[in-house]
Amino acid sequence: MSKLQRVVTLVPRGDLNHNLLPAFMNELGEAFNARGLDHVAIDSNAADFVSQVMRHAADPHTAIYAGHRFYDLGLVYAEAGGDRRENLFELLQRPVFARLADHPFSKFMWSRIGAASRTTHFLTPTMEFQAEAQCLNPALRNFHEVRPSLTVKPPPEEQVLSLADRPIDIFMPCSFNVTVPSIEDLAAYHEKRRNPMLQVIKEVLEIAMQEVDRPIFDAFRAAMERHYGEPFRVGLPLSRADKEVLVVASCMDIKIRTDRRFQVLKSLAKLDPALRIVVTAAPELQKNTDFLRDCANLEFIGRVDAARARSLYLDSRFAVNVNPTYVSLVSERVRNAMAFGCCVISDRNSHIAEVFAEGEEILFMQGWDLGGLNDILCADSAEAQAIASRGRQRVLSDFSVAQLADDIIAVMEKVV
Repeated sequence: MSKLQRVVTLVPRGDLNHNLLPAFMNELGEAFNARGLDHVAIDSNAADFVSQVMRHAADPHTAIYAGHRFYDLGLVYAEAGGDRRENLFELLQRPVFARLADHPFSKFMWSRIGAASRTTHFLTPTMEFQAEAQCLNPALRNFHEVRPSLTVKPPPEEQVLSLADRPIDIFMPCSFNVTVPSIEDLAAYHEKRRNPMLQVIKEVLEIAMQEVDRPIFDAFRAAMERHYGEPFRVGLPLSRADKEVLVVASCMDIKIRTDRRFQVLKSLAKLDPALRIVVTAAPELQKNTDFLRDCANLEFIGRVDAARARSLYLDSRFAVNVNPTYVSLVSERVRNAMAFGCCVISDRNSHIAEVFAEGEEILFMQGWDLGGLNDILCADSAEAQAIASRGRQRVLSDFSVAQLADDIIAVMEKVV
């Protein structure tokens, strides 16, 4: 009999992620319950959040699932030489299980990865992130690949309208983030100082638009070694110089994603003006972008919460995905859109093309240009409906939260 009897999930605030993570954690908790385990959800906003975590972490039959956050939870106390910080789970000598689904080199991840407990067992849908995390914190040793899953609860069949009955022709769920500093500011800064980082920036940005199957961090580290003459390394904790280098990688990642999305927007602006197109970008983007300003059929609605996103997916015939810079993970936008019965159109990389059959479960644009699909977009196409139906059945079968729960439990039972 397994020693594992209970899973405690640490639930983050919902306002930081369109309320997706709390809803997802609730569904995952239900899956743990369905497998005979007690499930306790601890609200991170609760006044006694830390004391609840400590009490449950001390139980040898309990596994703490921290999700995307809280594996860096620490205690700070004063010593003669100043304040000292220790990770809570290391002090308790207990494992903590966490989700790793973002680039560790991203600026918002630095502190989490740097302060992560050495007892953390990272559950990740792609092992691509392991090398990135260990570059920032070599003490992290435990990484486990688990299946990617839907991050939203799929609608029942009776709520899934045929494509012909959906009022939105194309839905593009994405954001167009601006970094501070911008990559242009960083390039100017390093050019002024005649720093080889300028060549690194130029090289990686060019590679990213040409080699979609190459991990960005691999390209970055190779360029760093080529132009600086030695392998790229950082210290722990990160020094000021380390952060100056890593901010380039972080800002380039956002720049690359944004540039790819802009290419898709340009192609959307050239499609049949009778198509109704909805984009979850700020309305200011349309007002400030020449090629979008006169496109009356494009509606920019800004950020949306999970409930609004659900209704938009259900109302949309086609959902457009622009892959993030992960090369071995299918974007959650693809999985979720398929679950809601949309016909998904995506840019292509080798991984997504291996997972979903083109013309059977997904459509691929040429590069980041939708123009070649204009005919199918404008038609009440039986072909598009068949692709959407097969895509929905595929993700319901192979990307369920229940399957993810099985993977997580299997790891927990080996560790607890």
